[in-house]
Order: sequence, then C-alpha cells, then structure tokens
Amino acid sequence: MVGLRLENTHLKYNGRKLTLNDDGDPESLTVTPDVKDSYLNVLPSVLLKYNVSEDFKIRGSFTETLSRPKYSALIPNVNINNKDNELTLGNPELKPTTSFNFDLSADYYFKSVGLVSIGIYYKDINDFIVTQTVRGYEYEGNSYDKFMQPRNAGDANLLGVEVGSQRDFGFIAPALKCVGFYGTYTYTHSKVNNFNFTGRENEKDLKLPGSPEHTANASLYFEKGGLNVRLSYNFASDFIDEMGESAFYDRYYDKVNYMDVNASYTFGKKLRTTFYAEANNLLNQPLRYYQGISERTMQSEHYGVKVNAGVKINF
Repeated sequence: MVGLRLENTHLKYNGRKLTLNDDGDPESLTVTPDVKDSYLNVLPSVLLKYNVSEDFKIRGSFTETLSRPKYSALIPNVNINNKDNELTLGNPELKPTTSFNFDLSADYYFKSVGLVSIGIYYKDINDFIVTQTVRGYEYEGNSYDKFMQPRNAGDANLLGVEVGSQRDFGFIAPALKCVGFYGTYTYTHSKVNNFNFTGRENEKDLKLPGSPEHTANASLYFEKGGLNVRLSYNFASDFIDEMGESAFYDRYYDKVNYMDVNASYTFGKKLRTTFYAEANNLLNQPLRYYQGISERTMQSEHYGVKVNAGVKINF
C-alpha cells in the first residue's frame, strides 16, 4: 500500500513576559508581540505485508513523519526569575522535527492465544529539539546565572531492535488459560549529527536526547469470572534530558524501575458493579536527575507507594 499525506500548518501566537522579584513573587506581566508561521509538508508512506503462513506474518514500511514543537515551547514567553537569577525563553523560530522511518517486523501467532514478535527499525531524524542551558547569559543588558531555551540542535540517526511476547499459560495445562504473560524489550542505538551548540560542534558519540538505550515492560495477569489481577513492571535506562554548553552541564533523567499491581472484580448485569484496588510504585522509585555523571545528583523527589481503591456502578 502506498500513501501520500499533505500537512499545511499555519500558526499565530503570542506570549507573556513575566518578571519575578527577589522574593519570587510576580513583579510585572506584559504581552509579547504576535508571531506568525506557516509550512507545508509532503509525507509519503509505503506499507508491505507478506503472509508466510496463516500463523507467520512479515511486515515492512517506509514512512516520513512530522513532529511539531510543543506549543509551550513555541510561544515567545519570557520568564525572568530575579530570586534565582534565571532566564527562560520560548522559541517561536523552532522548526518541526522530520524523520524518515524504515521498519521491518515478523510476528508468529500461536494456535492458542498469544504471539511472539521481533522488529528492527531505523530513523533518520532532522532538526530534533532539546532544551539548551547556558551559564552566564546576557539579555537586554542584564546578566543571568542560568539561561534555558528549546532549540533545534541538529540531526540524528536511530537504530533499534524490539522483541515481544504475549501468551496465556493454557499450553501448559487447560486450567492455566486464565493466567498469562506479556513482555517487550527494546534496544536503541542513537547518534547525533551536525550538532550546532556553540563549542560542541565537533563532539563525538552524542546520544539523541529523550531516547533511552534500554526499555523493558512485563506484565503477569489473571483473568477469570469477572476477577482481574495484574502485576506490571517497567524499566527505562537513563537518557539526556537537557544539554548545556559542555557535557559537564548536560542533565540526565536517571534510570527507572516501576512496579504496579491492580485488581478488580466486576459482577451484575442490570447494575454492573466493579470493586477495584491498585498500588503504584511498589519499588519506591524516585524521580531523579543528574548532571553529567550519575554521582552528581541535581534533583531527587520521592513519592512513595500510592494506593487507590474504590467502587464503580454502571446503571
């Protein structure tokens, strides 16, 4: 199957200039001038599918995709924090990120409920966006200790492999058909090209911001007679979140391990009632950022285990 999509984008926006005094309270708020932009994108796609057998299928595709900047990043806001001597700017000149994508996958479906799959993908990315942080920045005659602004920072190549499986345990014994497992693992290798931050143009082995090298998800479930119980686990390795004037100042989102459990019981036909309970973050995973290397903690927030329970009634 071959396709072609045209996307014509027109934008008009303004923002606010907010100044906080030395106590961190609002001092002034003014409207910034209107900014307009428009662009046309032609996005082709080719999708292929081959049935090796009734249970074994191979799929391939080529697509060009478009990712627009967040509106919060585009708006020409100016945030001056005199208390911390920090300046944050929006960037109305951001360009959308485009990507040429190649995907190849194979799926094998079991006679009982379930499948196993493997996929390979490659992305050629242009104009990726990341927040730049700069120490010691001059703006409108004033000097700030820290400056932050989203920018189109360059291009990147991304190559990945994903494997996954989903199956109930009925193949072991019929009584176990109500128990099942779902899991995926993804490995991603990325490389930044044409990096345009001043002083870092020739830096080697830069990874694509926001792209963890390893991710994994697993879920063990029980479903029978209105009772549903699920134990889930999610993992993601660390990745660059913001980039500074040198690698020393790059901010990383630390690796995470999340485990959740939820259960529900539904009964009734005319008055359908569901009792449910869930517990999230059983491993007490903190939200943590570090600067440059893992030993330099920038921010760490601990939320503990969250428990929620209740009842739903559908009339």
